[in-house]
Amino acid sequence: MADSYLPVLFMLVFGILFAVGGLVGSWMLGQRGRQNKVKNTPYECGMPIRSEAHSRFSVKFYIVAMLFIVFDVEVVFMFPWAVAYGNADVARASFPGTGLLLAEAAAFVLVLFLGWVYVVKKGVLEWQNDG
Repeated sequence: MADSYLPVLFMLVFGILFAVGGLVGSWMLGQRGRQNKVKNTPYECGMPIRSEAHSRFSVKFYIVAMLFIVFDVEVVFMFPWAVAYGNADVARASFPGTGLLLAEAAAFVLVLFLGWVYVVKKGVLEWQNDG
C-alpha cells in the first residue's frame, strides 16, 4: 500500500527541493551591489515619474470593468447550453423537446440584451468629460 504513495512523495520532495534550490541559487548568484536612490526608484518605461502610483481613477473605469466581467461570465454560461443543444441525445433526455431548450436560451439572451440596453440608456459607456 505504501508503494502507491511513493511517486507522490517523490514529487513532493522534488518540488520542495526545486523551489528551495531556485531561491538559494538566485541568492548566491545574484548581484549584491550598493543601494542608492537611483537604484531604488521604480522604473517607468524609461520615463521620469510624474505622479504618485496611487492616483485616483474615474469610477467609469471600474463600472466598465465590472460590466465586462458580468457580460463575459454570462456568455460563458452559453457554452454548456450549446454543447447540450448540439448533442440531440442529451437534449432529449433532459427535456421533452429541444424547443424548450431553445426557448430557455432565447430567454437568457433576451435578459442579457435587456441588461445591455439598460446600460446604454444610462450612458455608462459614454466617455465624455463631465467637467
